[in-house]
Amino acid sequence: MDLRERSEAAVGCVAKPVRIFKLDCRFEGSDCQIEVGKPLPGGGAVVTAILDHGRDESFAVFTLDDAVQPTRVMRPAYEVTAFS
Repeated sequence: MDLRERSEAAVGCVAKPVRIFKLDCRFEGSDCQIEVGKPLPGGGAVVTAILDHGRDESFAVFTLDDAVQPTRVMRPAYEVTAFS
């Protein structure tokens, strides 16, 4: 199962095709940045992908340690930066 299929199974709908580089958001009670290639805030594993499932669903954040389930980051995000 590829990453997009795993994300769809976890969230319940298809992810948008936009490739997200960074989220400025609220995560685990704090304002922070979640960025591909850097650890999740609070000493988490390195982020490998961020998928957007639309305005009514959470973001799916995958790390090197994810077996099946991504970390879900609830909306709203303060800013979403796509890969350029």
